[in-house]
Amino acid sequence: MTFTLKYEAVRRIPNPMVKINPMKNGTGKIVNLQDRVDKLNKNAAWKKTKKNWVEAGKTVDVARIPKFILEELGLLNIAEDVQRELDEKHCANRIAPVEVFDPALMQPALCIKTSKGEYISINSQHTVSTIAGLIDAGLVPGVTDWRKFKFPFYYVETDSLAFARRAFGVFNGKGSKKQSQYMQLRNAVYIVRIDKETSDPDEVAKERKVSIAEKHECFPVELNSDFVKYPGTFTNISTFEGLTDDEIDMSCAWHNKYFHYEGIHVSLFFIYRDVVRKFKPAKCKVTPQLEEELAALIQNLFGSLSQFAESCKKVWRLYTDAKFGYEDDWNDDIYAEALLQLYRKFGGEEKIPKAILDTHDDLVEFFDDDILNLSDNNVLSVSNN
Repeated sequence: MTFTLKYEAVRRIPNPMVKINPMKNGTGKIVNLQDRVDKLNKNAAWKKTKKNWVEAGKTVDVARIPKFILEELGLLNIAEDVQRELDEKHCANRIAPVEVFDPALMQPALCIKTSKGEYISINSQHTVSTIAGLIDAGLVPGVTDWRKFKFPFYYVETDSLAFARRAFGVFNGKGSKKQSQYMQLRNAVYIVRIDKETSDPDEVAKERKVSIAEKHECFPVELNSDFVKYPGTFTNISTFEGLTDDEIDMSCAWHNKYFHYEGIHVSLFFIYRDVVRKFKPAKCKVTPQLEEELAALIQNLFGSLSQFAESCKKVWRLYTDAKFGYEDDWNDDIYAEALLQLYRKFGGEEKIPKAILDTHDDLVEFFDDDILNLSDNNVLSVSNN
């Protein structure tokens, strides 16, 4: 059988994201707090909140606003049924690595101060344990006793451990607006691009990956933002960051060449992740012919990568139910396996590693009959406008 499917080029139009890409348009602009107050006062939700306060007859108790003080670390106690267990590896591997540790980035000790003058930690036990441990190791010049070392305490005066428990929940997510994965990525990119700061290798690597994607008109954007409607955008930041530079380069180049008119489905990243990582040890090459024929397969049989991905989910459910008697959890490896098995079934002749073709060797047989019959007949006529 000869592979007969042909990719039909789709007219390219300018992608607005090239000009409006927020990763490229950071200005480093700084505004006064007045700007944020003005924005609040124009917002309907904020106006409603103010009205609710007035109608409830409530005002802010200024005495409840936390206070700052420098206190000796030896005065701080940990309520073990308020905070989590100490994660020693977090202290060693996330806070104190010699190549990234910066005292200026340490948070103050967040605690309550009881009527007896006792300080009880609400949050930050990992921070204070780390600095105490570094002093104990003789790594803080001029300081020999961590118990006497004065550290910023941020405290509220109360005897209520219930308050401490609620506060721990707030500081660790409940009631706070966490940074999304996109915001964390954008922050790293801005540090390199706007601030010209390149001392952190992780930030440099993230900016480099974004630059590679942008070279092919592919753009990370915030989930549910106005940008997701544009071609070449994707929101699966963690999957993107987990790719190597080569995997990003190849996947984004393929998308930009063949499906530049659509947003990026996450299956693209998983497909190229597996193709790159499994072709190399098998001494198989990802040839231009293979890439074009895979694009033809997607275009002719499914119309888009997102529709192909939906079909893969159905195939996996049918496959696992038939093989195991139940529907197994989804496996992202299936995208590449299913695609390349279909490629073989339709007569594709480029060399494919057995590690991809044979892991679930008859997976392809669970695609819909209307697709498989096209392979059997080796006849297909598709017109794209």
